[in-house]
Amino acid sequence: MVVRAASAAGLALTLLASSCTSATPKPSPSVSPVGATHLQLIEAEDAQTLDPALIDDPTSLQIGSEIFEGLTALDLNQRPVPALAQRWEITDTGRTYTFHLRPAHYQSGVAVRAQDALTAWTRALDPATASPNTIFFAALGARYPGDPLTSVEVVDGATLRLRLPRADSELLTLLALPPYWLTDPKQPTSGTGPFRLDHWDRGLALHLSAFDNYWGPKPSVRKVDIEIEPDNVKRLDRFAGGGVDIAHGFTGPQLLAYARDPKQAAAVHKVPTPRTTWLGFNTVAGSGYGPTDRLAIAQAIDRSRVTDLALFGSTLAAPATDLLPTGVPGHLNRQLPAYDPAAARNALDQAGFGPKIDLYYSTNATVGRVANDLQDQLSAATGRTVVLHPAGDFFNQAALDKLPFFIDTWSADVPYPSDFLENVLRASSQFNNLRLFDNGVEQALDQGRAALTWDDAIKAYQQAEALALAQNRLIPLYGGVEPYLVRPGLHIPFSGGTIPYRWENVR
Repeated sequence: MVVRAASAAGLALTLLASSCTSATPKPSPSVSPVGATHLQLIEAEDAQTLDPALIDDPTSLQIGSEIFEGLTALDLNQRPVPALAQRWEITDTGRTYTFHLRPAHYQSGVAVRAQDALTAWTRALDPATASPNTIFFAALGARYPGDPLTSVEVVDGATLRLRLPRADSELLTLLALPPYWLTDPKQPTSGTGPFRLDHWDRGLALHLSAFDNYWGPKPSVRKVDIEIEPDNVKRLDRFAGGGVDIAHGFTGPQLLAYARDPKQAAAVHKVPTPRTTWLGFNTVAGSGYGPTDRLAIAQAIDRSRVTDLALFGSTLAAPATDLLPTGVPGHLNRQLPAYDPAAARNALDQAGFGPKIDLYYSTNATVGRVANDLQDQLSAATGRTVVLHPAGDFFNQAALDKLPFFIDTWSADVPYPSDFLENVLRASSQFNNLRLFDNGVEQALDQGRAALTWDDAIKAYQQAEALALAQNRLIPLYGGVEPYLVRPGLHIPFSGGTIPYRWENVR
């Protein structure tokens, strides 16, 4: 998940029921008589840890999500559903959640009890644990190591009550992710998930098998072997030679070359990631860019060309249709300004726009390629000279309102709109490089945070975004893509988000 340690406001979020959820089980498919029973995967990097309190990298998150569970889980649409909690009630205008745990056992054989949640979460907040994820407890009124969890009450062995300092629609999504996963208090490596770790040869391989006493439907996949191979060429050779079922972590040039063969191209699956890159105008330093100018610049950009030329034939990104990426709930295929270079030049000429456009960006190699293509596009479309300004201290300069027009990116730690919008649009956010303050946006964000239903929360966040996009204060460019290679005949329902797929859903 690559947790953003400084990020405070928008980390995760919601299912939200108006009063009580149904006891619907976690949406894991029923056992199929036909399907994969043994998965062989290959990864570029080993898991850094399988301690839920410490997980903050994608490999650990993917593997850990199969071993451990929280009170909730995320379905294929990233919507929270019951997991270890089979139902809950939301009362006190969204400030009190009462969870009723289902009968379940850890892989150690010990029964799950409500006290285990308080034990696991307190451990994550213990300074001795050194968790990088304590900010995830902000919804419960704790965010720093050593903060007490006074909002958590163990009612009885199967009932847990959370009293929030304020209504927070992100809570139910947070509960589906580390550090909220439950573990056996005496064996922190023992979870309740559908798979258990059999052996971990660090740096080389992990071996897992299906947990026979799992409370939910038993997966048809019974065994998972994960090979660790940092060398991209060797990893691709292993897949091409039929040695593994699923592989990823390749470079754009590698994938371009591989996909030249139509038969091989069919193996490439482009999975959306919760990341978007956009062009932004700072309201202080960029006050010279009026609405007409901003619209003209938006019309001067061909998003498909950006991803095709700068991101290796769009193998690593897809043209944006929204600020919220495809892998985040609330994403819409919005009608963004269409590519119209003639209209762009005419509008700037009519507005008396000057002869030069200054574009600022970080020194990241990918962003540098994007900047070079934008320089060509903007120059050709507008007839202006575009001067590039790579900034080694980009984030400091942005925070000081020194960048009028810039390329910016946000990658969500949690697949929910507030992770994006609270950080990028909220006036008080340290990451609001637009320096945008709009009463309508603020009110919509407040409504999304306090909403009591999923639909109301999503609607409010979409309204906040619509207001920010209305005058092109930011221009979405592209969303992230993580390419996976999948052997023919294997079906994987990829979902995007922070956990791209589930082993138990593979057929």
